[in-house]
Amino acid sequence: MTSKYKRINVLITPEQHEKVLIRKVSLSGLIRDLLDDWFSDTRIQLTVTPQTKHLYDTVISNFGASDKEIEPYIVEALDALLADKTAEIGELRKQLRGDQSEPEAQTKTKRASKSH
Repeated sequence: MTSKYKRINVLITPEQHEKVLIRKVSLSGLIRDLLDDWFSDTRIQLTVTPQTKHLYDTVISNFGASDKEIEPYIVEALDALLADKTAEIGELRKQLRGDQSEPEAQTKTKRASKSH
């Protein structure tokens, strides 16, 4: 073993240990990869449903799509999420104003400021 590695003890559950053994995975390599991903400035991790994970694996294995090819779709999804959140914020703002529509609220605000 070279000096660039540090030996540590890691606690895992019996279920995790069983999965590592069944898949014949190098636990040290897996931990190093996960840490590299976690601390990377260019990688993200997503938790998804088993169905989405299966679809992802199917698409990647059958079409060989790379992360670079997937990135524009992730950006599109983030944009759609922001649009949804913006709409939600707008609805919350209306509720705060007593369910007034935006133009009415602005008119009342202008009237109130003129009367002072």
